[in-house]
Parts: sequence; structure tokens; C-alpha cells
Amino acid sequence: MLMRGENLRFWLPVGFLAAFAVYTSQKLVRAHVDPSVDAPDYTFKKELPGCRGKIFGALGTEYPLAKSIPVWEYRLDPVALTNIVVKKRGEPPRTRDEIVHTIAYALGLDFEKVRKMALNTKNRYQYLSTSSDSIAHETLRDSKLVAGVIIIDKQVRQYFHGRQLSHVLGYVNAENKGAAGIELRYNRDLQGVPGKIRGMHDAHGNEIYDRRIEDIPPIPGADVHLTIDHNLQYEAEFWLKHGVEEYGAGSGWCVVMDARTAAVLAMASLPDFDPIAYGKASDESRMNRVTNFTYEPGSVMKVITVAAAIDSKMVTPGTRYSTNRYDERYYKLPGDGSHVWEPTMTVKDAIVHSSNIVVGKIGSDLGPRRLWTYMSDFGFGKKTGIELPGEEYGILPDWRKWDKVKWSRAPIGQGVAVTAMQICSAYQAIANDGVRMQPYIVNKLVSHDGREFYHHVPKTLGRPISAETARKMREVMLGVASPSGTARRAAIRGYSVAGKTGTAQKVIDRHYSDSLFRATFCGIVPASDPRLVILVTLDFDTKQKFHQGGNSAGPIFKRIAMSSLRYLMVPPDRPDELEDGDEEEEFDRMIEERAKILAETEAD
Repeated sequence: MLMRGENLRFWLPVGFLAAFAVYTSQKLVRAHVDPSVDAPDYTFKKELPGCRGKIFGALGTEYPLAKSIPVWEYRLDPVALTNIVVKKRGEPPRTRDEIVHTIAYALGLDFEKVRKMALNTKNRYQYLSTSSDSIAHETLRDSKLVAGVIIIDKQVRQYFHGRQLSHVLGYVNAENKGAAGIELRYNRDLQGVPGKIRGMHDAHGNEIYDRRIEDIPPIPGADVHLTIDHNLQYEAEFWLKHGVEEYGAGSGWCVVMDARTAAVLAMASLPDFDPIAYGKASDESRMNRVTNFTYEPGSVMKVITVAAAIDSKMVTPGTRYSTNRYDERYYKLPGDGSHVWEPTMTVKDAIVHSSNIVVGKIGSDLGPRRLWTYMSDFGFGKKTGIELPGEEYGILPDWRKWDKVKWSRAPIGQGVAVTAMQICSAYQAIANDGVRMQPYIVNKLVSHDGREFYHHVPKTLGRPISAETARKMREVMLGVASPSGTARRAAIRGYSVAGKTGTAQKVIDRHYSDSLFRATFCGIVPASDPRLVILVTLDFDTKQKFHQGGNSAGPIFKRIAMSSLRYLMVPPDRPDELEDGDEEEEFDRMIEERAKILAETEAD
């Protein structure tokens, strides 16, 4: 029995060793015959993003609005960093401290800090730095000099004017993809074509550069050139922001549009956000209120109603209407404030004094089908086609669904919803002798090698009214920015202004508020030879004294228009209103006002 136990103790370990030898031999043979089976895989594939294209304004390539800079993120793997790394021919191996010194020097980091990180082998992939230094990159990617450094290719998007133009430009997310504005709309063109690397790496994960199997370089993205003029954008944003603060509005927006081509020269929406810190911005601040927000326009819609009536030969600017609200021929007419006191009023005066009763009667006489058709032809109820994501359609209910109340309410801007861009587009048609052009903000796209593969060609969307009607309407609208009109504070000495105010009651809990309003002024300057259409709207969340379009939005319009006309060197069309130095004096006063505002802002 003892002999048998001794034999078992002898042969059992021998059996285990023999089985292990057979298993190991089998693995080695299989690996030799078929290397893909259970063999370490030292091949890798890596996608290289192309450098994102730039965004320029109307001032050209010397003044980029947004640009990407290639950067590299460096992380330290202490496990991979060994005392003896790679022997250079004829030289002793490098020590850990020598490698740490190379890393710290290349990235401008403290030696002791990096050394402490290198000794902490329990914490792998520690963040070192992000740098755009190409010399540092070449040094740290050299496996003969450095071990344990992981390099991650990245891009940093720079927005050269901070928060300005944030709603137009948008931003890119953590994956370097466009997430709003132009960045989103033209993401495919901007991001370019990614490259690809396929090759071999060593046991430590470092690439063996002479063993690359495939190396396809990325193609940089195309550049987007906008119609935005940054100087006009600065003026628009500055005066809009000042106006929002001065009049106590919760938000505001404005547009400056070329009256002939419908090119957008400036666009602003407040509150705004920092494109670099977009994650901290609220949904409210990220909303572009020019294109992505609908609201009842109020009295700015009266211009469209009167234009429709004149164009259809139903009235002339001199046609008189009774201001009697309780006329039996009309159903539940809207009321007028104390500013309308005459028993009869011409169509022209109905615009100048913004009479709800008279324009309500004109709309009722037009009838819902005819008025709806004109509104639709002016672009309401449909997208304008501006090259920005998220544009709203607005709300223009089918005329067949209008009840009798809406017959007189839609003509004055109630019961319909519009975007600021739609209003601007409609007024542009009036400024352009009845021809409505496609609003646009992108002028051209240029590939990385300088090839222009898209250039905007002005596009006509239709002619809602005749040239004669458009000229008559501009004459009718001249009185609004006059001493007797609702926007006397929008008048510009030396220039004719054809515009219209709007003070729309906000709808709260399905009822019109008596204290909360949206104030708008949309104007055409100069009216005799239109160059610009400018819209300004303030949205009041609390009761304010200056909530009407004429005494809040109007003055902001004036400041933006004065700055724009001077910058574009548009000569006065009413030089007789100016005495020597008058124009210069008024502009100087505005410059002094701006300097004072800036000084107060810096002091705060």
C-alpha cells in the first residue's frame, strides 16, 4: 500500500507537467500555423479628424469670426514609463527622471509635479496638459525620447468676438460637431473628410512608425463666408443691449437687412451666450429669437393690410374711413386708444396714428380670402429659407377657418404669429419696389484649396405688390417717424424713414395682458432710395413705462440706423434738413453717449 501511494505522489506532478507541456506546445503550433488565433494583436486603426473650416464675415479672410486650432491632449501612464525604456545605439538607457525632465520641459510643467505623477502607478492615464505647440508634439511622440505619454489629437474652436454673433455662428460640441447656428447648418462642409492611420504598435502601445500599413491624411473642411458685416453687428448688438437695459425689457432682437438683395448684414438676439461655455447657457439664452421664435406682431402688420387694399385698388392713401367703432356694418371691431380722436381718417393717417378701427375695417372689406392671400405672398406662414437651423413657419391659419372676429383682428396683427425674419422680408419687398428677395446670410463656400464651390445668387421669391403700390406705401409710412406719428423718436435728421410701430399685447393664460407687451419698430432707410431694412423688438416681462414700439424700439432703431448709414457712406436724401455740421453734431452726440455707457459698464 505504501509503495502504491509513493508511486502516486511521484507520477501526479509528472502528469501535470506533461499535460502543461502538451497544452503549451499546442498553443505555440496553432499560433505559428494561424497567427490570428490567441496571438497578441499589435495592429491598430485610428481616424484623424480634418481641421474644421473657418467662418468669415463680409470683411474677408483677414478677419475670421471662428477658427479651429489643432491641439494635443497629453496623458501620462506611469505603468508604461519604466526606468529603462529604449537603448539608443552606443548610449546608455534613459532613466525615469530623464524622461520626466523631457516631458516637463516640453510642456512647460513643474518637474516635481510630473515626477510625482510618474511614481503613482496606481493612477494610470493622468492628465498632463493640452498644447498646440508643434515642437512639443514632435518631442513627445518620439518613442526614443519619451515613454508612457499618450497623445490624443483634438481641435479647439476659437470665436474671436466672444458672445457676439453667438446665435448666428452657433457652437461645436465635445465631439467637434456643429450643434447650433452656422456650425450646425454647414457642419458637413466645415468638418472636412477624416483621414485614417493603420499600422502596428509595440507591447507598450507606442506606434512603430516604420510599420505603418495605411496613412491617409485628412482633408481640411471648407470655409463659410457670411454676409454679416462685423462693424454693423457690433453697432446692432451694442445699441440693442443698451436698449434692453435702458427700457427694462426681458429680451430683445434686431435685424439689419440689405433692402435690395435681402442679405442679412447684422442679426442679434438677447440674451446671448458664450459659444465656448455653451453647456452653461440656458435654453432661453441659446434661442435665436430672430428666426426660431414666433409672436403676434401687432401693428407692424397694418402695413401689409393697407398695402393689400391699395394694391387691389380697393382704397387709395386718401380714402376716408369713419372711426366709429360701433359701425353696424362690421362685427366687433377692435378699439383705439386716446391717440385717435378724429371722426373720420384717411388710410394714410390710419397708418401714421396706428388706428385699429380703421385698419380693422379695411381688413374686413378686403375679406379673409384676399387678405390671407396677400399675407401668404408676403411670406407669412412659411419659412423664409434663411440658412440657419430651426427656423419657424409662423402661424397663418387658413382663411376658411377665420371667424368674423378674426376678419378685423388679423389685419392689425392679432391671431397670427410671425418671426422677425418674416417681418423683415415683407418690409424688404416694400423697400424693393414690390419684389421680395430670398433672405440669406451665407455668401459663399470655399474649399481648403481655394475652390469656390458655392456662391449665393440673389433669388426672387415673388412680387406680392406692384412697384407703384410699394412706392405709395413708403410715402404712407413716412409720417410714422414724424412729429405727429407714433415713432417721432425714430426720425433721423437728413434721412427719410418709412416705418411702422407695433405694440402687441402678450398672451398670458390665453388672455391678452394689459401690462405686458412686445414693442417693435421696423423701418426702411432712406425711404426715397432704400438701402436698409432694420427691425427692432423688445419683449417686456414686467410692466414698464416705455413699452410702446415708438418710445422704446424706435430710439434703438435710430441709433442702429445712424451708425449703419454713416458706416456705409449713404448720403442724406433730405440735405435741406441739415445745416452745416448738423449731421456731424448728432453723430458725435451718439458717440459720446456710447463712450459714457462703456465707461459706466467698465466701472460696474
